[in-house]
Amino acid sequence: MSAGELSPPRSGFDWAAVVASLILMLVVSVPTMIVEEDWHGRPMIDQPNHLWVIATCIVAAGFLVGGGLAGRRRPASAARHATVAASLSVVVLLVGALSRRLWVVHEGVPGKVVQLWCLGVVGALVLSAVGSAIGRRQGSHTA
Repeated sequence: MSAGELSPPRSGFDWAAVVASLILMLVVSVPTMIVEEDWHGRPMIDQPNHLWVIATCIVAAGFLVGGGLAGRRRPASAARHATVAASLSVVVLLVGALSRRLWVVHEGVPGKVVQLWCLGVVGALVLSAVGSAIGRRQGSHTA
């Protein structure tokens, strides 16, 4: 690094790490959720099969790997970066799901769906934190 280049301190907040993690989470989650929500004209979870479990696992993997990316890039503050990225991703996904239900298909939001969304938010945050711990460990071994 030359004298003219400045980089954030190892323990400081790095928006580039958050954005990289956020993009990874959304690149995995958004297409998966689009397919899940419109599988043969209606959400997979409303159909008599269990294909929605596959979609859930793919989205979960996106949050786990996205958290790992944040942890690897910022080992000193891995959980904080992963949690911010996951929170922003969750907001994007919830706004998309809510918009689809209210303005595209003109449906309400049943209580069971709200419960699943709440479970999904908690799961996304936990998975990104777990991923950040894995990424932090990998990042500290390569540093």
